[in-house]
Amino acid sequence: MPRLNRAVQIAAVMLAVFASPCFAQHDPGVRGGPPGAGEPVPGLTPNQLAMFNEGNFRVTEREATCDSCSDIIPGTPTGQDPLLQTITNSAGLGARFNADQCSSCHSQPAIGGSGGFLVPNPEASHRRQPENPMFDLIPHRRGETNQVPSFITQFGPIREARFVRKPDGTPDGGVHQLFTIVGRVDDRTIPDCTAAVLPQPDFESQVRNHNISFRIPLQMFGLGLIDTIQDIEILSRHDSTADLRTRLGIAGVPNRSGNDGTITRFGWKAQNKSLTMFSGEAYNVEMGVTNELFPQAVEELPACNGPHKNHPNDVTRTDSDDSRNQGFNNPLHELADWMQFTLFMRFLDGPQPVAFSTSAQRGQRLFGTDVHHPGVGCFLCHTPTMQTATATEIAALQNKPVNLFSDLLVHHMGPGLADRITQGLAQGDMFRTTPLWGVGQRIFFLHDGRTDDLMQAILAHDSSVGEVGTGAFPPSEAKGVIDAFRSLSPSDEQAILDFLRAL
Repeated sequence: MPRLNRAVQIAAVMLAVFASPCFAQHDPGVRGGPPGAGEPVPGLTPNQLAMFNEGNFRVTEREATCDSCSDIIPGTPTGQDPLLQTITNSAGLGARFNADQCSSCHSQPAIGGSGGFLVPNPEASHRRQPENPMFDLIPHRRGETNQVPSFITQFGPIREARFVRKPDGTPDGGVHQLFTIVGRVDDRTIPDCTAAVLPQPDFESQVRNHNISFRIPLQMFGLGLIDTIQDIEILSRHDSTADLRTRLGIAGVPNRSGNDGTITRFGWKAQNKSLTMFSGEAYNVEMGVTNELFPQAVEELPACNGPHKNHPNDVTRTDSDDSRNQGFNNPLHELADWMQFTLFMRFLDGPQPVAFSTSAQRGQRLFGTDVHHPGVGCFLCHTPTMQTATATEIAALQNKPVNLFSDLLVHHMGPGLADRITQGLAQGDMFRTTPLWGVGQRIFFLHDGRTDDLMQAILAHDSSVGEVGTGAFPPSEAKGVIDAFRSLSPSDEQAILDFLRAL
């Protein structure tokens, strides 16, 4: 009996030790300090830097529903903090939208980032705590009467919603905008645009029927560098790890353009070919702003578009003077907003890591760096570095290392992560390897933002069971790597977390 009591005491002490903060692995959370992102690529010419700065401004413009509805002439600086802006200084917001300002969904940790919280009452003398801008700010900013769906929470992730299937059972997969302009007080040209004419989608029914999938905003940092990586570089990096990947059950395939067959690389499923495509689509899909690449509106109801909105709306400027900030002879004003957005992304530098602690250095080795130092194998999908093309029109982007931590390929991620939406060659359980540079300052993780805990995001890569309706999908390609991760000691797991939060 005394021996048994002694064993119980020893077990209790060991449990307490391993449960203590010194040994229990945990996500250290969003790191503080400077953002380490949001700056232009070093080495830009004066003209390129001017275009970057103009694009940075356009990203922060707030959209009105028509030219005559804007508070000030579109393209005019407001003098306000871009993240506390109340003045509309652009035009073209669609009848359906997810946001009325690019930077509303791309502000963490700097403009161009992924998601972020904003002050919901910037005009008030006593400002409230920053929160998800989709919870109150965006849906009600100018008197709109939108109901906020249940999957948009006060301190949760910014999300767009896609429906898996249409009512007739055929595949859907498209974005269904959360909000409408019904009730907007600054556009007197749409009195007949009521909720009966322009209802919000019935999101709650789609949630109950397991027919909805969510995606959170991706960061835009370093996308010009990624855009400049050649296909041959992507494929050669992939081929160099073939033996190791085979042992761990990792495949990975490129998604490809249906037009020229080259590798597509932007978006959660690498569904977009280029920054130009990504930009034009974002303007129309997220804000309803028609443009030269997407000239038809998401919602074309005449009653909700008014008589003072051109279609397409955001196009190359051809005015003979700059009275509307659209002078053809002004190179900074000639390009449409969506084109300047493209240049902003092209010239935006990648996020910079902080100095690695001793633990983070060990974590880097355990994460894996190359075939000679494979660690647990994380690097097999999250390729640490690629190289841009040796010669480009933009010298600042040529022959540069890109420390993106992604192979830019799509992988089967298992039923637990499946969204049941196919885009190009990316099937319903396949996602592009998300670049990890800048992950140290991201708030939410995985395609739907289901967790703000980096540890949980890692473990979710070994997904075997999904929610109702996900169907039969193969096991996650990451299972072998996650098994190896789980076999590590708590301190080694913590080291990998510390490494990632330093990126």
